[in-house]
Formats: sequence, structure tokens, C-alpha cells
Amino acid sequence: MKRNILILLIITFPIISTFNFTVHAGSAYPMVVVDDFGRSVTVNSPPNRIVSTAPSNTEILFTLGLGEKVVGVTKYCDWPPLVLDRVKEGKITVIGGYADPSLEGVVSLKPDLVVAATNLQLNFISALQNRGVTVIGLNPKNIVEVVNNLRLIGTICNKTDEANRLVESLQRRYDYVLERTGKATSKPKVYYELWYDPLMSFGGNTVVDDLIQKAGGQNIFHDSPAPYPIINTEMVIQKNPDIIIIPIGYMGGVSKSDFEKRPGWSMIEAVKKNRVYTLNENTLIRPGPRLFNGLEHLAAVIHPELFTGTINYNSSISITTNSTLFAIIYNDAKRLLNFTIIGVEGALASVNVSIEKRLLRGRPIVIIDGVEAGASVSEDQNRFTVRFNTPTSRREVVIGGSEDIPEFKVPYTILPIIILIAFSIMKFKSIRTQQRTRYNQAGK
Repeated sequence: MKRNILILLIITFPIISTFNFTVHAGSAYPMVVVDDFGRSVTVNSPPNRIVSTAPSNTEILFTLGLGEKVVGVTKYCDWPPLVLDRVKEGKITVIGGYADPSLEGVVSLKPDLVVAATNLQLNFISALQNRGVTVIGLNPKNIVEVVNNLRLIGTICNKTDEANRLVESLQRRYDYVLERTGKATSKPKVYYELWYDPLMSFGGNTVVDDLIQKAGGQNIFHDSPAPYPIINTEMVIQKNPDIIIIPIGYMGGVSKSDFEKRPGWSMIEAVKKNRVYTLNENTLIRPGPRLFNGLEHLAAVIHPELFTGTINYNSSISITTNSTLFAIIYNDAKRLLNFTIIGVEGALASVNVSIEKRLLRGRPIVIIDGVEAGASVSEDQNRFTVRFNTPTSRREVVIGGSEDIPEFKVPYTILPIIILIAFSIMKFKSIRTQQRTRYNQAGK
């Protein structure tokens, strides 16, 4: 079991390497690129049949609009959900796991590009290369190198414009987080529990260590010589972290309540001040586009004081709230404003959004967790002001114009009415059927 965990760690959290990609021939084919393992690779034409051997690579491909060209993925590739749909439909073949992708299975798919990852797959990469298959190896060591990989795949697959637009969006989000965490007057000590039996965390030179630093915290095991040190409870108690992160996902296995009941842990500052958080591990450990979601969420829990009050996203959008706000994204193409609110369970978040009219088509509509929410809207010549309240814990908010807003669920307030109407119709039909039966029987 321990060996399997370590294998997964090597795959999921690549150790720092000295290689960065270099594009030698622009977007003209054939082109020569250098991947993260220092290999010079010739790509003769835009790939049409692509195999991914890591979830992060799959996320990159689908985010760049290459999903229809993906013909093979690992059994761990589960995002976006469209991946699983295409597997069920037989349009994508599962080629094994991270550590054991099937060489013959991949070759049988006749790919013109395989996007591989991690030092664990170096022999696999060599074997594919010997079979004449074009292979690119991705092994980013931090969030900046994830961006490099997005650009690399965009260049190779003739998706340069899409990659540039994505990178510009991610850059704005990255700069926004760093601009806010740069104002922090302290760096809280953070403990991220990677595994619970045995206890494991992150040392320096790992993606999560990089994220913690950029989010305005300090990893309590940053100085560990091992990238994924095996630790014990006494070490954590002694280091007394201000914040504790528990992952939700494959690597997570302990509930927050069980976690806080560990002997001696009630004296840890994070436990005493109720600063133990559960975060989606896939947005923190998969080196793909969603890593920016993880950075934003991590920064918001480490420094909530920097992500509350009035936040000027830009000159056109300003949001004021009494809760913590992060992951603010305005989608130019869809004209939608998205953001996430987190707060104390059961508390009420008050939100005031000021947005220029030119950013929306029609009057503003607020959707919270996929359900239309009641909101008051006022306006002047140039701006809408949207006000609404919502119970917190965590809420996903979308604001769009009435001409652009996507499909949403029926508001909870009218669901009982719809159910009552449906029940009444069924009851009415049942009564009419019974009446016809009696009438027919009486006529016989």
C-alpha cells in the first residue's frame, strides 16, 4: 500500500527538473520542440489522434478544445465530465493507469501524438519512441511551468490562439491573487496533510509548496529534504500550524471531525481557532488549468481578510461582501461574471455587485449554485448595481444579462407549486379514468 502511494505521489507531484520547453519553429509544420524531459521532438502535422497518460494532460487538451481528437486516456482521467461520457460512448479508450499504461493498447489506437508525464513514464516514452510514435513529456514543477505547457500543447496542436486566450485569462487570475497576497502582513503556517497512514505532507520543491507560498502562507515542512516527507503527530503538534488543509479526493481519507479528535491536536492553533479546511485536492495537485482554482481557494482560506470587503476586479466590476470572495472570472465571450463565496456555515452573505452595462446584454440575473436567486437591481446611465443575500458555507455565483444567461434550475421557491400542479394533473387524470370505467360498466 505504501509503495502504491509513493508511486502515485511521483506521478501526481513531479519533483523539480531543470528542463523548460522551447518552441523552435513557431506554428509551422514540421516543427521541433523540446519537452520537459529535455527531448527534442519533431511534430510533422497537427495531431488528429491524441492519447493522454495523465489527468492533468487530459484537462489541458479538453480545455484547449481538443477533446474530439483525444482517443485514449488513463483510468484516472475524470475531468471534464465529458471525458467519462466519451469513454462510455466508446469514443475514448482507457489505456491503463499512470504507472502502467498499456504500450500495445496505446499503439493500437494509432495516435499521431501521445502526451505523457512524470519520470515514472520515461521507459514508456522510450518504448513508444522506438515504435515510431510521437511523444511529448510534460513535467511542470510549479504553476508558472503549467502555463508553459499550455502554450506548448497549443502550439503543437495548432491551437495557439486558444492557448493565448486561456493564458491571458489565467494570468489575470494569477496576478490578482499575488496582488492581494502581496499586501499580507503575516504568513500563516500551513500544514497540508497529504496522507494519513502513515502521515505524509509536502516538502519544498513541490507544486503544493509553491502554491502555499504564492497564496501567502508558509509550508511547515518546506525545509524537509524529502519532497513528500513521512511525518508523525508530534512533529505537527510541535510546528503548531495556523491553518490545516485536508484534501477531498483520492488522497483524502479522514473527516474533519475525526481529524480534530487526534490526541494532542486540540492544542494546535488551527484546531483551536477552527481553521481546518477541506479543499478539492484535484485543483491543488493536478498540474493543469484548474490549478489556478486551487491557488485562489487556498489564498482565500489563508488570508480571508484580503478577499472580503470591497474588491475591485477591474475598473468595470466591483464587488462588496461581508464574506470571503474568490475565483472572480468575467467571461468576455459569454458575458458572464462568475465568483465563489465562502463563509461560516449558516451565516448570511450580503453581496453588492457594481458592473458596467456594456458587459451584460439585458438586465442582470443572478444564479447561485445553478438556481435563479432573487436580487434587487438598480441602475444609472452606465452601471447596474445588483444586491442579494445568500446563506454561506460555499456558493457558486453567476451573473449574466437576461439575453445571455445559461439554462438554470427552477427556483426552489416555486418547486412546491410545480410539484402540486403535476400531482393535481395526475390526480385529475386518474379520477377521469375511474369515471369512464364506471360509465362503461354501467352501460354494459
